[in-house]
Order: sequence, then C-alpha cells, then structure tokens
Amino acid sequence: MFLDVLSEKNEKLINAAFELHQKGYVMPDSYIIDVDVFLENAGKILREAEKYDIKLYYMTKQIGRNPYLARKLEEMGYAGAVVVDFKEAELFINNGLKIGNVGHLVQIPKSMMRKIVENNPEIITVYSYEKIREVSETALELGKVQDVMLRVIDSNSKIYPGQEAGFEINDIEKSIEKIQKLKGININGLTSFPCFLYDNESKKIKYTENLKTVMKVKNILKEKFNQEVKEINIPSATSIENIKLIAEAGGTHGEPGHALTGTIPMGENGQTIEIPAYVYVSEISHNFRGKGYFYGGGYYRRSNIKNVLVGRNFSESHKIGVNKIEPDNIDYYLEMEKEGIINDTVLSCFRTQMFVTRSTVVLVNGIQNGKIEIIGKYTSLGEKIQ
Repeated sequence: MFLDVLSEKNEKLINAAFELHQKGYVMPDSYIIDVDVFLENAGKILREAEKYDIKLYYMTKQIGRNPYLARKLEEMGYAGAVVVDFKEAELFINNGLKIGNVGHLVQIPKSMMRKIVENNPEIITVYSYEKIREVSETALELGKVQDVMLRVIDSNSKIYPGQEAGFEINDIEKSIEKIQKLKGININGLTSFPCFLYDNESKKIKYTENLKTVMKVKNILKEKFNQEVKEINIPSATSIENIKLIAEAGGTHGEPGHALTGTIPMGENGQTIEIPAYVYVSEISHNFRGKGYFYGGGYYRRSNIKNVLVGRNFSESHKIGVNKIEPDNIDYYLEMEKEGIINDTVLSCFRTQMFVTRSTVVLVNGIQNGKIEIIGKYTSLGEKIQ
C-alpha cells in the first residue's frame, strides 16, 4: 500500500533494511522503525497543532505500544498517551509514562480501575453509567474527582465492528442528569470515533456524522446544563493534513497514530507531508507450485498489502505482487505471485497495527545520516527483548 511512497521518500530506510536483514541483525517478521523520521514526523505534527492551539495525545498501538518512542514523544511536548486498552495503560504506567486519555476503545475493567485512577489519567472516556459509577466510587476512595469524557453516538453514526458503544443522543439529557449526581467525577469532555475519514473520491479528509453528534451534545451541555467542557476530542486521521479541520470544527484535541509513521490512508498517493517511517522485513522461505512464500506473522487484515521488494539489496531488487490471504487463515506464510530465490530479503510497507501481530519491532537510529544503530528490539506488545 505504501511501498512506492516509501521507495520515493525514504530510500535510505529500504537500503538499511536490506543490509540489516542480509547481515543477520534483523530476523524475518520484523518491523524496522526509522526513529529519526518517526520523530521528525511527530515534531511537524506537534508544531502544526500548536499553531491552532490543538492538544495532542499520542497513540502507539500501530507501533506496538513502544515505550521508548512514547517517552520521546512526551519529551517533545505531547500531552500523554491515548491508550487503546487497559493492558496498554498498565504497560505505560509501569514505564512511568503519562496517561492522557484511557477507555475510549476499550473500557477499564473493575480490577484495574484503582491502579489507573490513582495514576492520574488526564481524562477517562466512558460510555455506560455503570462504568462511570465505578470511576466515581474509585475516585472518592482516593479522595479525588476524576474528569471523564462521554463517547456519544446517534442513529446515523459510523461505528466499526467490535467498537459498538456510546451514549445515545436521543436520551443524552437523562443520562447527563443521572451522571451529574455522582460526586467523584466531572464531565469534562466529549468524543466519538471516527470523526474524520479519508475520502478516496475527493482525495481529502472529511468529517463524519460522528463529529456532528459531538457538537450537538456540546450544545446540549451548554444550553440545558450550563456546562462547558474543556475537551472536544475528535480523532481519526489526526495529522498535519487535518489539524486545521479539527480547529475549524471546534475541536480541542487530536490523537495522531498512523500520521507519526507517515501511513495514514491519503499517504498512499504521496499526498502527506509525513514520511513513511517503517518497513516490514521478511525472507523467502520456499517455493511451491510456481509461487514464492515468505515468512508471515505481521499481517493485519486491513493491511492492503499489494507488492513486495525482493532481493539482496535495493539496487538489484525487483517488485513482486502478493496474493490476498484469507482472513480465516493464520499467516504462517504470505504468498507471492511467482517464485523467488530462497533466503532473499522481502520488504513491504502497508497499513498495520503492530500490536495485533506476532512481529518483532526493531528501533533503528542513524539511517538518515549513514550511522545505522539498532537501539532496541521489542515485542509487538512493547516488551523489551534486547
């Protein structure tokens, strides 16, 4: 999906990947992250957000919940992490990282509530009264009041499968009245997901109906309850390309994820300022019935992988198409359209969510100045290997 753009904009990463794999420093089924380009992207996004007074929580599920990169983002000035689930929250707490927003995609289970609340998350996203009551009870036990953010939806809201949740706008006033009686929480934010999506036809990022719902509830809070919230968090596709849109829509917060690695959907055609910052590394294992097979483990069902570069170095490499893998099969191997030479390096760049793969995440410095250094290897869940 991003292989051509990577070849055009970050050839040095491809050269480094060939070298590191051929010398045995990187095994098949690894993602190499170009740390310098990653941080360059992050800095550009942050500076754009500062121009429009937009606060940013960084997202790391796409890069395997990596605590090293998370710390670098906090040092740069990001407000903290938006953690995808409670396991990521625990990892980041144990690494001394700041939790900005927790609970949006996955709510906090009861047994984790105290640990998370006592570590002072900036805000907790909630979408049921029962869970808000748990937050309130825990906060009162700890002698504090916790800010919460309501995830809101309407009948025409876009909801991804596996993420069905939210306070329905048709009875939001009753929900707010009930929630406001709880003493340990303060409603101080509104969100939904996705609020922006890339439109393939117009080649632009556009707002969704979800954003309209957030703004409707904001008005209800102000007009019916005389309450302003500090956080209007409107995520998805947060990038240099849509920071201005967030501000124009009345948002206060964004949550860059794929933009940090230059792999938001509009980047497939080279439209983004952000540069691709990772490459998937594998190796041809065998040939069978006219097809070549390379080691898998890093496949993501929405990856849209189309091609790979195959060879021992970039200058002598060639592109081979990749056949679609059925989602009900395990990606022990991925299949090329034709045979290759066993042990050749295989490189690709596609949309990924590293935290749902079996891959190794390899952080590399110095690619851009020719002083290549592996600074760490991690599991796809952010655990240090070496």
